[in-house]
Amino acid sequence: MEEKHLREAADLIRRSRKFLIACHVRPDGDTLGSALALANALRQMDKDVTIIAVDGVPDLYAFLPGSDEIVKETPDRDFDVSIVVDCDGIERVGDALDTVRSARFIVAMDHHVYSPPFGNVGLYDSDAAATAEIALDLIDRLGVVLDESTASCLMTGIVTDTGAFRFANVTPRTFLYAARLTAAGASPSGIATLVYESRSPAAARLLGIALGGLKMDGDGGLVWSALSLDDFRRAGASEAETDGIINQITAIKGAQVAILFRETSDGATLVSLRSRGVVDVREIAKLFGGGGHVVAAGCTVQSPLSESERIVIEEVRKCLES
Repeated sequence: MEEKHLREAADLIRRSRKFLIACHVRPDGDTLGSALALANALRQMDKDVTIIAVDGVPDLYAFLPGSDEIVKETPDRDFDVSIVVDCDGIERVGDALDTVRSARFIVAMDHHVYSPPFGNVGLYDSDAAATAEIALDLIDRLGVVLDESTASCLMTGIVTDTGAFRFANVTPRTFLYAARLTAAGASPSGIATLVYESRSPAAARLLGIALGGLKMDGDGGLVWSALSLDDFRRAGASEAETDGIINQITAIKGAQVAILFRETSDGATLVSLRSRGVVDVREIAKLFGGGGHVVAAGCTVQSPLSESERIVIEEVRKCLES
């Protein structure tokens, strides 16, 4: 990330008063943790801050300090600055798009570089393991002292986007930042326990159903599972309790691409894609109006479960064969 962009963002924040911080649809630990950390820092500067996540906060992340203040919508349209966090395109904020665009200025913050970029100021850093690392850079530039709540939110972003420091995106910088956050009061082990080891009985049953229905293509390079509405009913689980299932599918030995399909009540299909790096799953998600990152992406296919499974698998096979 270029130093001048960080300076521009900090200068814009200092001279502005009212902020909207926007998370992406189906928010994860990085977008929520980064947004909450930034909001806390800005409030310490006496700024007026609203955080919006149109799909709300999953129960899994309700432990995050300040998560109960996140709104699904707001009538306000007089924001000085919108900060869009962890989004590969402005459309990823979902139904909050008009609200985000109503601000006088837009700051885009993400840990992958996309074309075309958006916003008046772009804080893009492809070397960052999580957007939380960029958020910490900005907080440092603003001169705000890290407190325990801010550190815990940022640590959640790093822990979740690195798979508790297991993924290939981890760098020496990641550990240096994690050390700073730990010194400020964040608990990596505590956060990892809350995120990865606090599965409800219903979620455990749903995981069992998903793993029991695993399908493999050829030599196992492509692995996937599909969950129907009936599967959710049998498990007594909700959509929010699918979090983490895709990571278990990705863990299958030899899998280069892993996919989880979930049927929705309106007849569409939610699709989560993961890759070991051989296939850019973001490009596959984009074919169906979705987005994400090279190794982790998602989309909604406006087709029944079986048809969605067929057409997405067909596209992945093409990529693997090429």
